[in-house]
Amino acid sequence: MFNIELYKKIGDKIQCSLCPHFCLLKDGEIGKCRARKNNKGKIELISYGMVSSMAVDPIKNKPFKKFLVGSSTLTFALIGKCNLHCQFCENHKISQDNKIEGKYFSISNLIKMAREKNCKSISMSYNEPTLFYEFLINLGERCKQEEIPFLLKTNAYVNKEPWKEICKVVDAMNIDLKAGTTESFKAITGCSQYVTKDRIKEAYEAGVHIEISIPLYYSDDELEEEINNIGIFLSSIDREIPCHLLIISPSYLYDDFIFNHENLSKAKNILSSYMNNIYEVI
Repeated sequence: MFNIELYKKIGDKIQCSLCPHFCLLKDGEIGKCRARKNNKGKIELISYGMVSSMAVDPIKNKPFKKFLVGSSTLTFALIGKCNLHCQFCENHKISQDNKIEGKYFSISNLIKMAREKNCKSISMSYNEPTLFYEFLINLGERCKQEEIPFLLKTNAYVNKEPWKEICKVVDAMNIDLKAGTTESFKAITGCSQYVTKDRIKEAYEAGVHIEISIPLYYSDDELEEEINNIGIFLSSIDREIPCHLLIISPSYLYDDFIFNHENLSKAKNILSSYMNNIYEVI
């Protein structure tokens, strides 16, 4: 059931209000996400149920350290692009490609597969799951009925009202927090607004289990300021939130990136002044 409308009419166009891009679309046009279309004056999710990638993953790979420990999760993505354009994206062949193909899976299919493969949960990941809002909500509601936990790996770059509805049907989220400052976020993602921090607070207050991934793409000069800002923010919510420090490998537009491994221990030492559960993802 959808309690909100995710578009409004502006002249002869409609404006999608799911994420902060607010794509303004003529009839037949598709948004930046490549998943949402103006279909005769209404927003249509054109990739509903169209799975582009699927795997059985250890839940620790999402990563989660404090949720369903030791279990496996059925993970999938629908066809569409991420609404951020992170220069170091490791899933860029899924999240940034316009030509991805897929196969239709019903919600019943996915739940059946999860049980057949002994998965304790179902996860949406690999690109940005919030862009597939209608499918996400329907799947989350069905998972509640079937008593199977529903998880997201998300950038949380989504507007407040749809996020509130998403939080009602999701059991756990790993949220990417890509910067401690607005300027750094804009530089790495190509986006001018920074809403992730608000969404993290709201998910926590809604009772969703949250864990945070922090990609370490910073230069030596930036690291201390950025990690301190992240630590101040997260500790103001709850010092017990699990934090995952991610080493960035050369990928996508970071082909020549060389990670300074000393920065991993440095970031961990800084963050430990604020947070109690810190993990390294190498």
